[in-house]
Amino acid sequence: MNEAGRSFRDIVDRVTNVSGQTEEVSAVVQQLSGGAQLMLASIQQIAQVSEQAADNTQHIAAATEEQTASMEEVSASAQALAKMAEDLQTAVSRFKL
Repeated sequence: MNEAGRSFRDIVDRVTNVSGQTEEVSAVVQQLSGGAQLMLASIQQIAQVSEQAADNTQHIAAATEEQTASMEEVSASAQALAKMAEDLQTAVSRFKL
């Protein structure tokens, strides 16, 4: 019986050891899961910021196009005014006092 008792104690010790290792592995898995969740949340935030940046870029591009069109209109108007001023000066130069 002495031999059986030692064998039984050895089995109990090994089961206890395996149980402890299982608990350690479980704790590590929980930590990894928490880290994965944090990483997923960070990736989602990065995606959201990227989408906002893309939207802002599109708005800026549209505003730039509008400003370019406005500047072209101003330039055309300035050229038309310059031509009118030239024509007016030519017309006025025909009159003598």
